Amino acid sequence: MTDASGRIVRRGGALAVGLGVVGFAVAVTRGTAPRAWEVFLVNLLFWLGIAQGGVVVSASLYLTQARWGGASVYRLAEAFAGFLPLGALLFWVLLPGRALLFPWVRQPLPEKAAWLNIPFLFGRDGGGLLLMAAVSFWFVRASRGNDAVGWAESADSIDLPPARIRRLAPLLIVIYAIVYSLLAFDLVMSLSPLWHSTLFGAYFFAGAYWSALAAMGALASLGWRPQPLNGTDDRQSLHDLGKLVFAFSIFWAYLMWSQYLPIWYAGLPEETFFVVQRVHRMPWEVLAWSVLVLIWVIPFVGLMSRQAKRTPPVLGTVCLLGLIGMWLERYVLVTPSLSSTRIPFGWVEILVTTGFAGTFALCALPGLRLAAAPVDGGRA
Repeated sequence: MTDASGRIVRRGGALAVGLGVVGFAVAVTRGTAPRAWEVFLVNLLFWLGIAQGGVVVSASLYLTQARWGGASVYRLAEAFAGFLPLGALLFWVLLPGRALLFPWVRQPLPEKAAWLNIPFLFGRDGGGLLLMAAVSFWFVRASRGNDAVGWAESADSIDLPPARIRRLAPLLIVIYAIVYSLLAFDLVMSLSPLWHSTLFGAYFFAGAYWSALAAMGALASLGWRPQPLNGTDDRQSLHDLGKLVFAFSIFWAYLMWSQYLPIWYAGLPEETFFVVQRVHRMPWEVLAWSVLVLIWVIPFVGLMSRQAKRTPPVLGTVCLLGLIGMWLERYVLVTPSLSSTRIPFGWVEILVTTGFAGTFALCALPGLRLAAAPVDGGRA
């Protein structure tokens, strides 16, 4: 990344952050507070998912001993980690809006009061996000050490990754599964506190993992491509990223179907109302089916061929549409629980989302400088 492009990102990001802060403040104080808190939660879940998912992608690449892109593929996956500490702080911004977000604050459920209470929820989720950020930065620091870089750049050897990486990567993935399952249960499922699904946690963190892969694919198509060790054809790294986007799109769809099918054939009212409202009732039905098309149908059809995965405009378009689909998926999970009869979308949602996007870009900028430079750049 050149200095000029870095300045453009910083200025554009700062402007976006300013618009987001002003839009959120105006919405909260001028009668549209419920919409402001809804879209704040949607964006927090979406952008945190990309940031944390990227670090977990790096950990999973180490565990599978993937060296097809050298150290640069790890730098690209870890580029979003800068958002994690800020995301952990932004979580606490939800505290003033708790009564508007969580129906069990206004109408407590005695049978669930031991779990669904504000001190315990914010304590466990806030502590989990802080732990995730700490372990993630510990892992990223180890990944950027000379021993890890040397291992990633030596594909001809059969050595295992450095010992620190072998200890931290499994720990990070296990904590990720636990913490992001908690976030799914507490920040999404508890918005409809009578609904429950034991598979929802896995479905939620698998979506976050896939969103990080899609973000990597989009950036790679713009030039931040992991450089193959042989240095002959950087389209091979696009092909490898495209295969990951393709495969985990199918895995996401598998988890979604695995969750939907038993709810459908059991037909229990305490399970079906959550799905029926989103999938079989207007106005949410169109958005729900759009999510399926954007995250599964388009990647499945668009990335099936080898040539498509190696073509930057094709891969980038598929990944960008997939990211839009994942944002909509978080929106469809959260918003109908709070606005059941209409789709609240307007200047509030646009400005708050713009602010989060700008914040994420500013946080990711230092990490992107360590990734493979666009087109004419060198190795990480």
